[in-house]
Amino acid sequence: MDEEFTSPRPKKRNGNLKYVIYLLIVLLATGLSLFFALYGNFNEVVDTILSSKWQYLLLIMGIVLLSYCVDALIILVFCRLYTKKYRFHQGLACSLVGQFYSNVTPGSSGGQVMQVYTLKSQGVPVSNGASIFVMWFIIYQFVLIVFDLVAFFVEMNTILSIPDIPFNIFGWQFSIPIWPIVILGFLLNISVIFLLIVMSFSHRFHNFIIHYVIGFLAKIRIVKNPDKARESIRVQVENFKIELRRLMSNIPVLILQIVFFSSMIVLRSSVPYFAGMAVQAFTDFNFGVLMDGVFRSAFHQMVTGIIPLPGSAGVSEFFYNAIFNGYFSATPNSVILNSTQIIWRAATFHIMFLISGLVAAFYRSRPKEPIHYANRQTFVDLQLATFDERKKSSDTLYETRQLSRRALQKKITSALRGRKGDGEIYLPLDEDLPKGKDEPEAKKEPAIKPKKPAKPKRKNRGRKEESDDWEYWSI
Repeated sequence: MDEEFTSPRPKKRNGNLKYVIYLLIVLLATGLSLFFALYGNFNEVVDTILSSKWQYLLLIMGIVLLSYCVDALIILVFCRLYTKKYRFHQGLACSLVGQFYSNVTPGSSGGQVMQVYTLKSQGVPVSNGASIFVMWFIIYQFVLIVFDLVAFFVEMNTILSIPDIPFNIFGWQFSIPIWPIVILGFLLNISVIFLLIVMSFSHRFHNFIIHYVIGFLAKIRIVKNPDKARESIRVQVENFKIELRRLMSNIPVLILQIVFFSSMIVLRSSVPYFAGMAVQAFTDFNFGVLMDGVFRSAFHQMVTGIIPLPGSAGVSEFFYNAIFNGYFSATPNSVILNSTQIIWRAATFHIMFLISGLVAAFYRSRPKEPIHYANRQTFVDLQLATFDERKKSSDTLYETRQLSRRALQKKITSALRGRKGDGEIYLPLDEDLPKGKDEPEAKKEPAIKPKKPAKPKRKNRGRKEESDDWEYWSI
């Protein structure tokens, strides 16, 4: 099945040109954001960074690397569902390859495709790799939504107190409040998983989206190819149903992965707080202030997710200054704010961009497929090509789990009926049934003449336990 994936691909020259353009956008936006961070107080910001505590800088890098190790564990656990030969270092390499391609494609759309083919190079079939990263997406979205809901509940006053973003365009001054953008980003996050769930379980709503909504968007020229859009939505909904069913068939793995995803999000969201500790904006450790920074990072993710630039370059730095303004000190301090922004962005993006780029370029099991440009549509095509195989394996797993649960329930029921001694439970087998004379003899019942088709007559062997067997025949 893996060899049959032959989706149409752009020409090599065009695909490579897109990567070059996106890389230039990242470099240009990064340079501009660094210029504005240093503009007007260059010496103060540089002195603050140079005088920061190196212990906290090492701690920040350790936290970022640990978050990638957690992501490697997530991939490892998923891969172990299919093969016992997968190792931790392979999961770490796969995580870094995905991070690099996510950083150079709009909306992080190219990361999962290249991770699937990295898994293939590591010995995991494409069908299993596609299944793994659909499950990865489902759990990540679920944990992210729960995290965002907690952030809204705890930090609603913080959102409302964030200063408006001022603009001055050719003398025209105006400001934009940040809270509507945060709410819009949250609605975008929750709408993805909500629509998938509702469309999976409501055939009427599914048809409404496929026929009427897509048709309307095509008429107003928002959707250029409605047939392709319908096919893409259908594939994603069906894949969501398949992988959700697979996850629900393995609850222990689901719980473990939720813990891992929660840890990864908290680790990456805690970097701004420790950046503040590094520049001595905070003197003592305070868990409440730490969680305040974690929740502000959640708001930051909601906002930057709206604008699909490669690596959120430029946008991420801009909204960091808006959301964390007033976090490090009671009064706005641009030197501290810009210093922490540079440390945070360098640790979470620039350094990891270089490391992941080296891994993507030189890792011996890097993707060797002739995929010259990976985006979300490529991943949809890949899911479509492996759909039948993954559906069959998911159905088999679900049926096996159902049989296992029925067998377990039957054993528990039999054990409860066969309780003896001081709380000791045993499962009575045929050879274990008592045959002595000390048993109380069951009351004889009149023989029942079987009707056609003939049912076996009940043999009265003088044991009370066999009355249940006759009841099953009656049913």
